Amino acid sequence: MKPNADNRFVEIGRIGRPHGLEGAVRFNPNELFTADLFERLSIFYMRNERADLIPARLEEFRISEKSNSQTFFVKFDMIADREAAEAAMNKALFTTRDEIGDIPEQTSENETDYTGYTVFEDGEEIGEVLDVMANPAHPILEVKYAHTTLLIPFVNEYVDRVDDGNSAIHCKNLDHFTD
Repeated sequence: MKPNADNRFVEIGRIGRPHGLEGAVRFNPNELFTADLFERLSIFYMRNERADLIPARLEEFRISEKSNSQTFFVKFDMIADREAAEAAMNKALFTTRDEIGDIPEQTSENETDYTGYTVFEDGEEIGEVLDVMANPAHPILEVKYAHTTLLIPFVNEYVDRVDDGNSAIHCKNLDHFTD
């Protein structure tokens, strides 16, 4: 497995749909998130267009409880309006490992972090993997492509082979996503 350069950070969830016009968004936590993180911390991290982790200051949050479920609405300084909130949808939110405490180690050898791998199609460089999203059916690669991102299912239909030695993923049929 390729060592992750950002190993001091851990994903705590994803940015969801916009809520209102002022840049507030829904937050979809993962299993590592605890509600006290929003009370204790004011700085979180998100990836920018170059896949660098940049600080995002929490301005406010609200928890809505309905039918034994909690919905988190958050506002970050870097998301100023609805357009920026729409652009942030599905982006991962990170904090430092120190803030989470003990994190169980991944035991599955099938889970490889392809972040930073270069994606090719027909020998031509397409972009770089920004993130690997967990999905019950199969992982999904978030790939920087031109001025946008592609979400590529990690299945035989689209991934031809992985070259771990060169940190490369060779894909096919990407015209389904780029046309």
